[in-house]
Amino acid sequence: MNLQKIRVLLTYARNGLSYLLRGDFQGFARRWHSIKRERRMSGRITSLPQSILPGTLLKWCVMATPHTLFIGKLIARRLREHGWNVTLLTEAPEVFDHHFYVVVCPQMFRRLPPPERRFAYQMEQSVSSRWFTKDYLDSLRDSRGVLEYALVNFEFLEKHEVFYPHTYYLPVGADPSYGDDLEREEKIYDVLFYGDANSSPRRQKLLAALEQRFSVHRCSEVFGDEMRREIKRAKLVINLHYYENALLEMPRIQECISLGVPVVSEASQDQGDYPEIQSAVRFFAQGDEAAMLAAVASALNDPIPEETVVAAAEAGWRRFCFMFDRFLTGTQLLHPRHLLDDALPIPGDAERIALSLPETIQRRRSYDRNSVQGSVTFDGLRYSPGWIGCGLSYAALAKHGLRYSIDQLMVLEDDAWLPEDFLEKEAIIRAYLRDRDGEWDVFAGVIADLHPDVQILKVETYKGLRFVTLDKMTSMVCNIYSKNAQSYLAEWNPAEGDAYTNTIDRYLEQHAKLRVVVLLPFLANLREELNSTLWGIDNRRYIEMITETEQKLVEKTEAFLAMRRSEQTSLHS
Repeated sequence: MNLQKIRVLLTYARNGLSYLLRGDFQGFARRWHSIKRERRMSGRITSLPQSILPGTLLKWCVMATPHTLFIGKLIARRLREHGWNVTLLTEAPEVFDHHFYVVVCPQMFRRLPPPERRFAYQMEQSVSSRWFTKDYLDSLRDSRGVLEYALVNFEFLEKHEVFYPHTYYLPVGADPSYGDDLEREEKIYDVLFYGDANSSPRRQKLLAALEQRFSVHRCSEVFGDEMRREIKRAKLVINLHYYENALLEMPRIQECISLGVPVVSEASQDQGDYPEIQSAVRFFAQGDEAAMLAAVASALNDPIPEETVVAAAEAGWRRFCFMFDRFLTGTQLLHPRHLLDDALPIPGDAERIALSLPETIQRRRSYDRNSVQGSVTFDGLRYSPGWIGCGLSYAALAKHGLRYSIDQLMVLEDDAWLPEDFLEKEAIIRAYLRDRDGEWDVFAGVIADLHPDVQILKVETYKGLRFVTLDKMTSMVCNIYSKNAQSYLAEWNPAEGDAYTNTIDRYLEQHAKLRVVVLLPFLANLREELNSTLWGIDNRRYIEMITETEQKLVEKTEAFLAMRRSEQTSLHS
């Protein structure tokens, strides 16, 4: 057994013993299950089928029903852009001889590829569980990975033991080139509805009301090129939910936007999860006939400009590419440089960013309930082990800051606890840092572990807050990074150490000339009801460490000030 494995086992034993000594048996069980799950999933991700030799040009097969062919084409295009061979089928092949498969709506296929080579793209809505049979859920659990299109569904899947790190968030995107091979069509329909209306009473009712006032063309059981041409012949497409309280029908909406056709849609609980479509879709209150008629009339009388729809399609494609590459990186089928080198799907001027994994849905929902005004949420990168994914996320965000010349890049982790007056304090902090430009590298909202050799460099009071400058830090919960620190982060290399020397905060700590500014008392803390994504540790354990660290820093600060007072007294005597 090598030294690193011995260190890992000793650390596991020490952490486990700490839970047992304080009587936290539930915490011990959670940590134990987290370790087992991470090890199991890491093995599944990193162990390729024996038929795949190093350097093999991967052969992919995308299986999609005629109803989901748009999504199949979206996936196939991105796979081909990475240089792989891709086959797109609407039926299962006679022989499963491809290296990997992405199966869209796997419950619709009688035969499925082998589990170790199958990625299942789950497209059903958890608001109606008719498709979530035992066999279907078993097929999801057995797959090499599960792609999920809707954030809302993660909560449902978790209850049925389909959860992180086995799951990957992949919202449906758009493809601006989707209609390039088609001729321009004359607009012969005011309003187009396509899909199943006959078996949905609520759709029938809304369409009947719409048809009394507008020319509406219904289209069903039409697929492929003819369906694309039908969409292009419409001035707009109406999107109506099959179920009450349904999620957005994103495949339909993104297909229309890809073809340059705007959409009028019923509102839904998850429409905020798709910021890229907001300019190309006009929403009306769910089930409200009067609001629907007003929205359609407005869209016909004051059409959404074609360039606006095109821009929405381009934004949808960029987001899809990032999220799909994020999945490929998380499964170690794609090198992380593809994500690090490209611009992120967040606004270029974003300087207050919440880092979150959407698959850890309880943490995401916790942050959403307590989100900071003006913050942008970034879907963190995935990798196994998790500390590498975390480091890659910070490297990507640092490159974002450097790309757009952001002087003070704030990154909040989604389990950060922030005071009610956070924005007021943040304004003072940013002013303090601006006044001392070039004299700091990182502002740390909280420090979890104080290095034994830490040195206090300066203590100042500014607008009622005490600022302490140190030469070391460990914690990434709520920090602000200068361009200098961003350069450090952007150069992080996962191959240069292990989980004890090269986690992103330890990496920063090792820089000899690092200047860290912190408030006393600390600005931030952790939410005690959540657990660590990386280590499966109850946050209450970290909060205990933070309390101890803060007290140590207070003592060191008082000793530093006492020494300075003594030095000044000596000078005057």
